[in-house]
Amino acid sequence: MKIKSLLKRKYIVWAVVVLVVAGGIWFIFFKGGNGEKEPLVIQKGDFLQQVSVSGKIIAMENVDLSFEQSGQVRGVYAKEGDKVWAGKLLASQDTAQLNAQLAEMQAGIDLQQAKLDQLLDGASSEDIRISENDVTSAKQDLDNAYDDAVTVLDSAYIKTYNASTAVLYLQNNYFTSQDQEGVKVSENKNIIDQSVTDAKKYLGYVSVSGDAGMMIIIDHIIAGLNDTYNALNVIRNQCDVGAYYAKVSSTDKASLDTHKANINTVLTSVKSAKQDILDYKIALEQAENKLALTKAPARTADIAVYQAQIAQAKAAAQNVLAQLRKRQIYSPMNGIVTKVDAKAGASMSAGQLAISVISDDPLLIESYIPEIYVSLVKVGHEATVILDAYGDQAPFMAEVASIDPAETMREGVSMYRAKLQFVDKDERIRSGI
Repeated sequence: MKIKSLLKRKYIVWAVVVLVVAGGIWFIFFKGGNGEKEPLVIQKGDFLQQVSVSGKIIAMENVDLSFEQSGQVRGVYAKEGDKVWAGKLLASQDTAQLNAQLAEMQAGIDLQQAKLDQLLDGASSEDIRISENDVTSAKQDLDNAYDDAVTVLDSAYIKTYNASTAVLYLQNNYFTSQDQEGVKVSENKNIIDQSVTDAKKYLGYVSVSGDAGMMIIIDHIIAGLNDTYNALNVIRNQCDVGAYYAKVSSTDKASLDTHKANINTVLTSVKSAKQDILDYKIALEQAENKLALTKAPARTADIAVYQAQIAQAKAAAQNVLAQLRKRQIYSPMNGIVTKVDAKAGASMSAGQLAISVISDDPLLIESYIPEIYVSLVKVGHEATVILDAYGDQAPFMAEVASIDPAETMREGVSMYRAKLQFVDKDERIRSGI
């Protein structure tokens, strides 16, 4: 390729004498013999200087692409001559495992984001209604537990009263003397009678006691039942001491054993009723706390936790994405594929040339101007370009786009690299010509 740079300079011709002499000689020796004289006119004109250099056509940008990691090529998605756009996937290695990891992480991010959105939106009316129903149900359970406890306490009073009646019968029929056994029976009968009196008194407070008072009543009844059971046990033992062993009938002894069992059973029922009340009170408190939490706005600390979890998950996903990108080749620009060395199924090393792409911007001409001529060439100067492929009959116009400020040594000669840009786009112009 030859490039002729036309540098226009206007000169005022001062060498008039020299030109006049030259004109006189021409007039004397070369003018026709007709005897006519013609005047010699001297005018200002353009003085043209040309700098002719060689060069080659290059793309404005040319990139060689390769994988960042070694591996087997899974697919090649472009061929030589294809026009591609920035961001187009050109080739990839096997990324199935990384894709699965990325999909799983993205699902986790979406889940955490959904939870955060739900937290920020607050509870729905349906959620609030459900929590309110839970509170109502817990209150009803607690009320039922109190009612059941009252029933059990009534039964405890009756069982204690019946035990007292049985002991009175036993005392009147067998333990009338003031011997050691009779004294013990009398003393323990008094304990049972006191339990009956206390139970009746405390049951009278049930309707006005309230929650705290109810628990006190239950505790007193439990204490009375324990005292009654222990007293029955002492009295029953006296029935087998000395002459009383044969004196007290087996029927009365069995009756006493039945009353002991009844007291023990009702004691267990009262304790269970107490525990039920405690459990339902806890359930009610939990239901009320849940309702309050459901109605409450999102706390800053809770929001921060979800945001931190999302940020952490996104960072992990970015790491996997980075690993994924190392196994893929994307076009960095709009351009044309000029070379494809990657083959599907082949193994390629990290950094090994896989695909080359040149930009589809207007092509440039790269040339080197000798130092002695560089002062004659300026950015913006016009140039006529003759391509070897088309010859002198098809010149192309170009302009000087840039000149390197620093010299380049080529074969021992100081040169300056210049780039020229074609004025018109022409399909005949190709890189490398």
